[in-house]
Amino acid sequence: MEGTLNDSMVGNACGIDFTQDSVFLPVLYGIFFSVGTPMNLLPLFGLYRLLKSQNVLPVFVINLLLADLIQLLTLPLWIDYYAREHSWRFGLQGCQLMGLAFYISVYAGIFFMCIIALERYLAITRPLKFQNYRHLKFAWLAALAVWVLIAVPPSVAFNKLFPKQNYTMCVERYPSEGNFITYRLITLLLSFILPLGFIAGLHRQTLRSLMAINSLLSEEKRRIRGLLTLLVAIFVTVLGPYHFIGCVKYLGLLIYRPVCDWEKALFVPYQLGRALLSLNSLLDPVLYIFLRSDFQALAGRYMPCFGALRSPNASCVKSEQPERPTNSTQA
Repeated sequence: MEGTLNDSMVGNACGIDFTQDSVFLPVLYGIFFSVGTPMNLLPLFGLYRLLKSQNVLPVFVINLLLADLIQLLTLPLWIDYYAREHSWRFGLQGCQLMGLAFYISVYAGIFFMCIIALERYLAITRPLKFQNYRHLKFAWLAALAVWVLIAVPPSVAFNKLFPKQNYTMCVERYPSEGNFITYRLITLLLSFILPLGFIAGLHRQTLRSLMAINSLLSEEKRRIRGLLTLLVAIFVTVLGPYHFIGCVKYLGLLIYRPVCDWEKALFVPYQLGRALLSLNSLLDPVLYIFLRSDFQALAGRYMPCFGALRSPNASCVKSEQPERPTNSTQA
């Protein structure tokens, strides 16, 4: 979402036709909210139980799912906003709060995905050194640091870039202004290009080290490869369109004239890319529940019908077997 503002004339000086996204955005957000909310809530209980094994990875997965839930909880208000053709009716503070919550949750999810990839890399390539950091207290402190690091910059930027004035549009303006264009190009670089390179590099190094390990079963290696490959795939297919179109849009605004023609040409693609960001909330639970062997076993014990989805012979009967801790390299 961009600059801030106004009753139709000031905030929409380019004359953008807001009926273009008044149907597909509410429909997509409605699907993501209704399906994604239970999908993110269900694994939290199982992940909490896994903390007893002293495995740090569930800490980061819990925070990833919490980031998804925060984003999902903002969607009903955005559904109303877009259905009313970019007309916000929940007050200025409500607009800024929802805008901050949406963006902080997106960025937090990105960085927790980076931490998960880093944890897998260290567990495979530096298992002895990694043991010194495999403490739940350290994991929770690291997660807290991520939330603070992610929350502070947009909070400061919103106060500087989005003045509190009585407008009906929420955190957007057409055309975008110079300071906001610079801010968005910086955030697009830091929130996508660098994390993608980071995860792709870890993916390559982890797979290279994985091939040289003979102590892991082939099934465990397959799960680790699948986890890292899907992380890269989510970045490219879910986060990629929004960030790629965003880079094209804001770079074009610096060099293309007239700017309003550029805004109109990229309005629908950019809005569609924005909608796809919330698809992450549907993929994250599936990614981490069904690729990890301990999550699969947990699903069989605490969510038996989820286990039945993967095995036709599985029954929806809760197993009473005690939980067993997982080792540091298990995926």
